[in-house]
Amino acid sequence: MQSGSIKQHGRFWVLKYREWVTQDGKKIRKDCYRKLAPIDRDHQPKKDGSAPDSVRVLANVELAPVNAGTRSPLSADTVQSFLETFLAKGQGGRGRQLNHITVKSYWDMYKIAKPFLPNLEMRQVRTPHIDQLLQAVSEDDGEDRRAQTTYRNLKNFLSSAFRYAVRHGLVDFNPVRDAAIPEGNAADTHAYSLQEIRQILNATENLTLRAAYMVAAFTGLRMEELKGLKWEDFDGQTFDIKRVVVGGKVEERTKTQTSKAKVPVVGIVKKALAEHLARNSGDGFIFHSEGDSQVPIRFENSIRRHALPIYEKKQLPWHGMHAFRRGLATALHELNDVRDLTIKHIMRHSINSEDVTAKHYIKPDLKLMREALEKVEKRYKATR
Repeated sequence: MQSGSIKQHGRFWVLKYREWVTQDGKKIRKDCYRKLAPIDRDHQPKKDGSAPDSVRVLANVELAPVNAGTRSPLSADTVQSFLETFLAKGQGGRGRQLNHITVKSYWDMYKIAKPFLPNLEMRQVRTPHIDQLLQAVSEDDGEDRRAQTTYRNLKNFLSSAFRYAVRHGLVDFNPVRDAAIPEGNAADTHAYSLQEIRQILNATENLTLRAAYMVAAFTGLRMEELKGLKWEDFDGQTFDIKRVVVGGKVEERTKTQTSKAKVPVVGIVKKALAEHLARNSGDGFIFHSEGDSQVPIRFENSIRRHALPIYEKKQLPWHGMHAFRRGLATALHELNDVRDLTIKHIMRHSINSEDVTAKHYIKPDLKLMREALEKVEKRYKATR
């Protein structure tokens, strides 16, 4: 049974002892240090300079689970090493395998956090360290702060990683949970109006982008889903959404289970697809890279090269592809005779888990969905 050694270190009494820890997946014996108490009026050293009895009592409390063999071997890996291992495993904090979209998002958050990670072992990290990390990222951004959602996503990534560590006995608790999210800029949540959609389409000279915009505006597909569309997914009446493309990688699954579904295709979209098909081979991806139908398009590059200069010249605001999806949701909500549940089915949003009937018993009705989309289509045709 070890009693450890207590020394003065700066303004504190510090306990040194040895403990089993895990590092790179292996159990090793390691010197450990723990602050016990400040050197103040209640914890004055004895005449020989040794620790007072009150500090020894605190040391005994700290050592009790170590000596009894009941303390789990916590992680001695550095925060950086652990996070890279966590990302490589691709398993979330709740034990589920992460999809490619989430993994990419987590890697993006890791790259933001990496320069500011505390130089500590995982078992040493406390909430103030996470607070300091988040604040350091924010301060480094300066006046050009990121969107509030980015800081929130960064915290969510760190929290998921530490939740994973808790579940595997690598740390005792999740220090991220109570950390404060820095104040960021408001995210761009613009929703294109039907008039703005017409203006964008009229200004867009690239025919592939025009067809893609039309699909996005009247189906509500996410950009990753648009990239993943193949001609075989279109039966003339509906799209069967079954894959996404993120970072150029094809993933044969969707963002959520409810995202994997059929979406009605209305007349205006059918016409745009027919015109687009006349310029394509009809196999592979509907929206593909130039000269290769088996490689999905990178809309970001096409928009930057072929569209943004024109929009800037015409002083036409551009709010990104997702604004088409928000625009459709907005237009549907403006139709007073369309039920909220039908809108959720069109947007393929997850149904609230508390609404058991809607989630498990009321299935998407393609006829009702098509009728709602046709009403939006009719309003669009009336715009000038």
